[in-house]
Amino acid sequence: MKVKRLLRAAVTLGIAALGCASAHAHAKDSLTLMLNYTVTGAVAPFYLGKVRGYYDAEGIDLKIVEGHGSGPTVQAVATHNADIGYADFSTMVKVAAMGAPVKTIGVLMQENPTSVVGLAEKNIKTPQDIKGKTVAVAPGDASSQLWTMFMNKVGLKDSDFKTITGNPQTTINAVITGHADLLVGFATNPLISVEQATNKPARAIRFADYDVNVATLSIIARDDTIKDNPDLLRRFMRATAKSVSESEKDPAAAVDALLKTLPAAGSRDTMLRTLQATIPFYRTPETKNQPIFHVTTRNIDSSVASIVQYSKLDPSANAPAKYYTGVFVP
Repeated sequence: MKVKRLLRAAVTLGIAALGCASAHAHAKDSLTLMLNYTVTGAVAPFYLGKVRGYYDAEGIDLKIVEGHGSGPTVQAVATHNADIGYADFSTMVKVAAMGAPVKTIGVLMQENPTSVVGLAEKNIKTPQDIKGKTVAVAPGDASSQLWTMFMNKVGLKDSDFKTITGNPQTTINAVITGHADLLVGFATNPLISVEQATNKPARAIRFADYDVNVATLSIIARDDTIKDNPDLLRRFMRATAKSVSESEKDPAAAVDALLKTLPAAGSRDTMLRTLQATIPFYRTPETKNQPIFHVTTRNIDSSVASIVQYSKLDPSANAPAKYYTGVFVP
């Protein structure tokens, strides 16, 4: 009898131990991703990964929260209010150069779509046509970081035009309502929003056409996370790369995943058009045959050099390794 009791106890303990091991094996790491701004079709790939379980498969319980511009997102990561950020590279460089402990671990948008966008009927085709017009700018937004670079490059001065400011949605509304002739923004969602609201064609003057072209929306992490939790970052980047790659193949599925999560996020057509307009900026001609996130050293180096020059940072800030690491790119 004593032997039987001992055997039953051993079996019970064994089952309990297996239960604990199973629970431990299925425990996920919680991770908060802060977006660069409110939800648009451009961020649908993150939601595709959530809905299809790509993050779950990597042991990550991912929470996605909206942002209020790249500047606040970078600050949120730096101050432990978000674990990961999706933000503009040039904004991150400027904040990191001032001492913020953040770094880019993956560049998603390697070509820059920043432009001045307005209705085609305004007949603004060159930078010189901006003179005398009203331009809507969102301070702290990714695009505003390049606006000064563009102005310096093409010889525009603040006195050449009138400026009004607001958040990114306000700048779009200003062009729609006629309070501004142009907005500074991406040639993706803002242009599409203006066209859909006015039923008129819009035009973009891309900064890249005037040699103002730096890497833009990227994955941002804190230095302490990079040092103390590299495996978590590798798993996050694997899941994200898969999510983006699948979204390239089927943008509609990515948008549907977003709307399944957030049904009131917006028009499916607008979101699909925005994602389709965003995908071409994932790669440069040099990386067109490379996997997602595989950016060239030349792109990083030239981007940092341009940011330091046009943002009038100390020349010592031109240190690409301070702002980017590719060790987590799958």
